[in-house]
Amino acid sequence: MLILACALPCSAEEAPRGPAVASVTVSGAASLKPGELEAVLPLRRGSPYGPAERDLLRDVVLSFYQARGYLEAAAVISESGDKDEVTLLVSVTEGRRYVFGATSFKGLEKLTHRTLARELEYSEGEPYEYSRVMASLGRLQGLGWFEKLGVLVSSSPAGAMDVAFDLREHPMLWLKGGVGYGSEERERLSLGLAQNNFLGRGYKAELTGSLSSIWLEYRADFVNRHFLASRTELSNTSSWRRERRDGYSMETAKTAVGLGRSLAEFLRGSVTYRLQRNLIYRVAPGVSAYAPGLSRTRSLSLALNRDTSDEPFYPSRGTRSEFLLERSGGLWGGDIDFYKTHLGATAYLSAWRGTVIVLSARGGFVRETGDTAEVPIFERFFSGGANSIRGYAERAVGPEDAEGNPIGGRVTAGANAEFRFPVYKKLRGALFADGGQSALSTSGVDPSRWKMGAGFGLRYRTPVGPLRADFGYKLNPGADPSDGRWRIHLTLGESF
Repeated sequence: MLILACALPCSAEEAPRGPAVASVTVSGAASLKPGELEAVLPLRRGSPYGPAERDLLRDVVLSFYQARGYLEAAAVISESGDKDEVTLLVSVTEGRRYVFGATSFKGLEKLTHRTLARELEYSEGEPYEYSRVMASLGRLQGLGWFEKLGVLVSSSPAGAMDVAFDLREHPMLWLKGGVGYGSEERERLSLGLAQNNFLGRGYKAELTGSLSSIWLEYRADFVNRHFLASRTELSNTSSWRRERRDGYSMETAKTAVGLGRSLAEFLRGSVTYRLQRNLIYRVAPGVSAYAPGLSRTRSLSLALNRDTSDEPFYPSRGTRSEFLLERSGGLWGGDIDFYKTHLGATAYLSAWRGTVIVLSARGGFVRETGDTAEVPIFERFFSGGANSIRGYAERAVGPEDAEGNPIGGRVTAGANAEFRFPVYKKLRGALFADGGQSALSTSGVDPSRWKMGAGFGLRYRTPVGPLRADFGYKLNPGADPSDGRWRIHLTLGESF
């Protein structure tokens, strides 16, 4: 007992503590804004200080400068104080700032140096920043042109940083086909031809035909990423589509021309003019008031999209939000007058061990104007199905005619919550809860009137997005029990 009592105080002795940081001052940072360097320093008042912290402080300062082209920068750290507190002075000698030199692309076959140079986030002669090299690399990788892409940066005695990209091109001409099955459209077939270097100028052109039990569509897409040698993107989509819906059938011929541009980091804006010829036939009596036989839509829309997610198909963190404002008729022509707005937002929260929590909300409103008596059925909002409220059939939530045919709503609102988790290798699972409603007025989309669904699902990872099977359960179905409470949704891609 005596030995034990003696050992306890001996083992409780603490190791000597070093001094704490009283303050950190920077001198010689002439090229920086006041406080810019101090904001990234790893030491603050009260931080413990020793040889390891001194080395870390110096490394951070040099890395900060070298990433901005000051490759010859030097930093000297002076210390003053006592054993309890130390005051630090970081004296910086910036030296000359390097600039971007020549850029080369090794491995070009179909693509040209000029086409790739337009994608760079820098120009020769501009001050060198490593972050702009990485941004250029990411931009090139996102184009889908390369099987392999790497970059090497080297300095020259003249004070320039030469950038060399080493690459191997993907084939530029693709024949694409697919056979699938969806819970709503049943069997489906698609065939397409895509050219990712159309006319040898980096344009993207694609022809696609698709067929299912609901629709037949032929479509042509064209994208010029640098319209008039700028960072503005020109896009055109032309299509012919025939579809069969409950209560009516419809044919549309459409052309949409858009201009889009990055407005800020993560933020993109676009303007689109749409010309569309609509022919509706085989109309049920209860749908006829919302189904003009032959009509023309001429509309201009403005869209804003903000995307901070970390991955296009399988995000685990970040947010996505979109805002759409559309005006049809009036100055733009046509014989259908309305205005429409839609807003949606989704947040991805990385939880633990590969799990992700996803929260999403959406809302929209459309109203007829001018001589248009009712918003046409093909411009209305519909709810229910794999991408809104699972457990319910597509378009099954919202206003109906006397025969049960969906007629869509002028207002829509909804929200979703999903918990995604790994199962085995490429297989993932999900637990979800959905809610929403479409109605003829804002009072009809009050949350107390929402239809709710919940369930579980499986996703299999593929290069073009997840193959998804969801098993949804109606939490508050209507009076008609004929459809059952459970519904299976099979589709490609996540719902949000």
